[in-house]
Amino acid sequence: MKLSKTAAKTAAGAAGIAALSVFSATTAMAEPAIHPFGTPEQLENGAMVTSYTVSNLTPAHVTIPGYQPQGNLYQADVTARAERGMVTPVVAGFNARASDSETYRVINTVPTPGGINPGPLAQGAVANGKIYFDVTGPAPDGVVYNDGVQDVLVWTSQT
Repeated sequence: MKLSKTAAKTAAGAAGIAALSVFSATTAMAEPAIHPFGTPEQLENGAMVTSYTVSNLTPAHVTIPGYQPQGNLYQADVTARAERGMVTPVVAGFNARASDSETYRVINTVPTPGGINPGPLAQGAVANGKIYFDVTGPAPDGVVYNDGVQDVLVWTSQT
């Protein structure tokens, strides 16, 4: 009988931990807040915090040496600020997004005209520049920052 009570307590404890884990995972996977272009958003990575601001998503009339577009080029202005710690802007995390959810990866395989410098920033330092997208479908109306698993920052003209 004593074994049964212990087993029941263990099962109840395991169920509670499992439920808490599911709740935590669900909370962590929540949709990010959507902000209008020009709004600073913070990205936390342990002790480091980077503030990104994206604005002016427009068609680009530039040539990117070494890159042959498959569609129409779009550009956006980006500001990265090291809010806490030494940070490195991760340009590869940006994507343009159309209202039908079509997503266009940032062009980061070649240097781009006026592109944001992906070098390290000391706390308080700021980097400004442009990011470019090769749009092969509907025009984008937003930019997202994806951490490799999910969108964590979102800017749009549809607020």
